[in-house]
This record gives sequence, C-alpha cells and structure tokens, in this order.
Amino acid sequence: MAVQHDILVEGNCLSFKGGFFGFSAVVLVNVDGHGPILFDTGHHSTRLLLLNALAERNLTPADIKTVFLSHLHFDHINNIDLFTNATIYVSSAEWDYAQHPASEDVFGSQGMNEYLQRQNLQLIQAPEGELAPGLFYRQAPGHTTGSYLLHFVNPDKKRVVLAGDACKTYRELATLSAANEYDPDRQSSNTLQWIADNADIVVPGHFPELHRTPHGWIWDQPSTLELIVR
Repeated sequence: MAVQHDILVEGNCLSFKGGFFGFSAVVLVNVDGHGPILFDTGHHSTRLLLLNALAERNLTPADIKTVFLSHLHFDHINNIDLFTNATIYVSSAEWDYAQHPASEDVFGSQGMNEYLQRQNLQLIQAPEGELAPGLFYRQAPGHTTGSYLLHFVNPDKKRVVLAGDACKTYRELATLSAANEYDPDRQSSNTLQWIADNADIVVPGHFPELHRTPHGWIWDQPSTLELIVR
C-alpha cells in the first residue's frame, strides 16, 4: 500500500517575550484504499489556513474520517471540533497524563479533554502498531508521557516520521536534546535518537520538513510568516 504525506499547515517555532504563537504542523496522510488521515489539527490561529488547505485539495472537514493526535496540547488539538465525522486516536498514556499533567505543563485543557470524551475517541494501548496499511504509530515519550508519532515508507522508499512535539525543531534533532520536556522520566533524548536512526524525512511539530543528507539534516525552504499590523 502506498502511503504519502502532504503538509497542510507548516509548523513554526516563532515566539515572543512571555509566550509563543504555537503554530504546529498539520499533516494529511493518504493511504491507498483507506481515505485521508489527519495528523494533529492545529489551533484557532491556523484554523483558516487548515480549512483553505483542505479546500485546495477538494476536501472538507467532513471528508476526514480519521484523526491521529500526537499529544493533547492545545496547539495540536483545538481544531478537532471541525472533524465531527472522524474517529480520533490518541494514546491511553497521553489521555491519562492529560488528566493530571505535570505542574509546569500549562498547555493542556480540561475543556478539550471533556469535549474529546464525547466524541468517537479510540485510546491506543500498544506501544506500537499499525493505524492503516503501511502506516505505523509508535510511542515517543519526552515532551509528554504519552506522546506518539507516525512513521511509514513513502513511494520513493524514504522513511518518513511525523514527529509532533517528540521533535519540535531542527535543533532538537541535531542535538538530540529537547526543550519543554514534561515527561518525568525525561525520555526525549531516547526518542530523538530513534527518530534520527529511523528517518530520512522528519516533519517536526514546529519547524519545516527536514531531510537527511550525507552532511546532516537540511530543510529546503525558508520558513516565512507574513505579519500584518493594523
């Protein structure tokens, strides 16, 4: 089965004094014979970008029947209410963590947890498995206890990892060291090492797509954001 990915909203790590924009990657995954799968949803700041990107591909939110959430921070899940026809997958470890997050982790939302509980929510128990033919999930703890990633081999025989915040930026992949690590077991370095060992293409949570070369990881296009001040 052919598996391909298409970045609908590019992640960006821009921040400002006292906060950050939280522009996270939203990725469409197409699996032959399965239908479109959405990896994360972003939040309200990128809602129109997401809707427009879907429309450009002749899709509406109603066409998305499967959503896979890497973890339950607001910047990755707050647009989930657009996808009322979807089965929503998240790890059971992340669900448990989100009910009682680390004290310094202020990026979840009990309101969103309650919303998700009323939807067609499927909790993943296994540390790894197959979401659709040729599309695999794997636990990726570090940023949160229950973070998961998706990985597959694309038609060009490249190993692709959709990392979510298991790998937020180029710097994290290059140094195998992560910021904002809320997992008490501090497993980010092990997770980043697995990604580095098993990927040719990485879609980070808050950075452009990264490609492996003989000289290290590169990204092809500069990350741009047009700011409009009124």
